[in-house]
Amino acid sequence: MVIKKFKFILIIFIIVILIVFMYMRGNKGREVHHFNAKDGTNVDYLMYPAKHPKGTLVWLHGDGAYEYHHPDSRAYLSGKDGIKQLAKEKNLTLIVPKTVSEDGTWWKKGKANTQYLVELISSLPNHERLWIGSFSGGSETTTYWLLDRLPEMNVKSGGAVLFGGGGSPKKEGIVKRLEKSKHIKGSFPLTWIIGEHDHEGGQTDDDPFDALITSKEGEAFYASQGWDTKRIVAKQYHHLIIKDDIGQYGAYLKENIK
Repeated sequence: MVIKKFKFILIIFIIVILIVFMYMRGNKGREVHHFNAKDGTNVDYLMYPAKHPKGTLVWLHGDGAYEYHHPDSRAYLSGKDGIKQLAKEKNLTLIVPKTVSEDGTWWKKGKANTQYLVELISSLPNHERLWIGSFSGGSETTTYWLLDRLPEMNVKSGGAVLFGGGGSPKKEGIVKRLEKSKHIKGSFPLTWIIGEHDHEGGQTDDDPFDALITSKEGEAFYASQGWDTKRIVAKQYHHLIIKDDIGQYGAYLKENIK
């Protein structure tokens, strides 16, 4: 009886150890931080510190904040072609903030959400060399509001890689001009990456967003303002740049972050 009880306790102990080990393994390198904005907004963000940081990579999620809520998914952050691995190879501290909006979007309250991002990014070490990676609504927020605020963040160089969106702030009536020379002196290339089958069938009343059109308009606007721009149409992909449940975002970032 005593032996059976001992075996039972030993099995439970081993199970607990395995659970703790798997949890620690899954969270390896990840830190959860809390940021308080000046207006009292309190939001968490994920941080993956680089050992020898040469800058910061901020990833702005799409609608629903899947990337933030599923950091171990190979669709975005994890895996050998994931964003975490790319940041590690490039010696960039990876920051994955969660939108302050309850609906899980960046762009619907873009101006207010951008104010939070400006304060958060400004508080980070090594943010003077800033790379922005973004998907869908995160890309819209970047081109409509965030790039215009680079001087406030004291960003010296870096760039942005925009997946699945990133339109023209002029067309949206946000700003008429956004000259590169007045916003940042160093290198800051802008790259749009869009699936060739993104939004097949075009815009509809129920879903008016067409990333193919939007990205083309955004690239044209920023090119006219003196920015170094490039637009890549990814063959065989739709809105998600994912193949066999594995995201290609890290691979594309690797090609475009210099």
